[in-house]
Amino acid sequence: MPAVGKLEAAALALYAATVLLCTILVVGYRDVDFLGALIALTLPWSLVTLVFIWSLMHGASLWLFWLIYLCGGAANVFLFHRYLPWLYARLRR
Repeated sequence: MPAVGKLEAAALALYAATVLLCTILVVGYRDVDFLGALIALTLPWSLVTLVFIWSLMHGASLWLFWLIYLCGGAANVFLFHRYLPWLYARLRR
């Protein structure tokens, strides 16, 4: 695995904190104003929300989606950490 620079570590921590905050606001406080941001932050994993949007609008439990969002955010952090240095090196050529 590539080494993590200070800027990359700060960006990954900021991303993870943003996903966590949006998840808490959407799931814990049912603040749907942040749902679009949460879906965008956790793409492609959050696309399952679009499939079940009808059940969400009719009061389905949000805990499964909370788990999907947090796991999707964690997967994105891992993938960003793994592949961003490669992408930077490729773009600098």
